[in-house]
Formats: sequence, C-alpha cells, structure tokens
Amino acid sequence: MKTKFLKTVLPAIVLMLAVASAFAFKNVEGKALLAPEIGWVNLEGSPCEVPVMCDNNPALNVICKTIVNNQVHQAFGKPFPGSMSCITVLYRMPMN
Repeated sequence: MKTKFLKTVLPAIVLMLAVASAFAFKNVEGKALLAPEIGWVNLEGSPCEVPVMCDNNPALNVICKTIVNNQVHQAFGKPFPGSMSCITVLYRMPMN
C-alpha cells in the first residue's frame, strides 16, 4: 500500500518542487547583472584615463563622479571590455 502510494505521489511532488524552485530563483538571475563596475573619467585629449569604482544599478539615481585636478568629472563605463570609448552612464556605489 505504501509503495503504491509513493510511486504515484512522489513524481508529482518532485515536479511541483522543480516548478516552485524555478520561479523562486527567477529574480536572482536579473540581480547578478547589477554589480560594481570600473568607471573611467574622460579627460581632455585622454579618453578613459582615470579609473573609478562605480555601480551599474540605475535604481541608485546618483551619477558616479570624482575629483581630478580639483575639478569634478563624471565617470563613464565601457560598453564592452577592451573598448576605447567610455560612454555608458554609471552610478555612485552605495555606502555600507
């Protein structure tokens, strides 16, 4: 009796567990893309010159900036590694 019950119910339980875990981890996939990123300051005549730690999370709403030679400059990210242009808008890292 017990074996027959387990043979019929166990596959249904495993299937429900698989579906529930797939939906439970759906949000984790998107959050992995938001991470600290190196921003670069474009100085006159020297694009992507000074590295700055920034974040690529647009929910922070504070543009990543730094002071170079007593002037405030906005830091930009590279669209892909190895790029020579820094045009991606980055945001200031949250203070912990």
